[in-house]
Amino acid sequence: MKNLIDGYQQFLASADRSRYAELCGGQKPHTLVIGCSDSRVIPEDIFSAGPGELFVLRNVGNLCCTDNPSVASAIEYGVGHLGVSRAVILAHGDCGAVKAACHLEHLQEKGIRSWLEEECYNGGSLEEAIKSWGLRQLKRLEDFPVVKEAVEKGVLETSLLYFDLGTLRLDRYDGESWTAVLQEKIPVME
Repeated sequence: MKNLIDGYQQFLASADRSRYAELCGGQKPHTLVIGCSDSRVIPEDIFSAGPGELFVLRNVGNLCCTDNPSVASAIEYGVGHLGVSRAVILAHGDCGAVKAACHLEHLQEKGIRSWLEEECYNGGSLEEAIKSWGLRQLKRLEDFPVVKEAVEKGVLETSLLYFDLGTLRLDRYDGESWTAVLQEKIPVME
């Protein structure tokens, strides 16, 4: 618990108190991010977003299982109630959920097995499998009625991004292929 309290103290020392006071009046995030609960992948850090800018749903494997009430309600709230203008699936390198889907029978935890049972490992490499996984999640998102309606009205765009942990590269799927968001070389920390 000490590390949490110490972290909170650091937060208080640098927190934008006026911004938090403004947020008491409501939130108006610009983007819904459906990301993985992996502790290494923090959407607010990746996109340099402050409080109130992103509406984030995180779960194991960044699944967009719209038949799950928790997932469905987050999407409905973000798109239908908050009126985000963008909905993003954020896939990431070294995803344990994708790796686990390759061998579900090895999972001891019933909850994780159940959560991942409808998913599949599809690709020649882990990165290909993760990107394929992301495409399935994007399709589910785009087929969800509140999202479909907002896209048709022209008030919402959807995207699929892939964040590579080792290089910090961010790729975007354009509907046909993947391209790096920034074409410049990014130094790799060793």
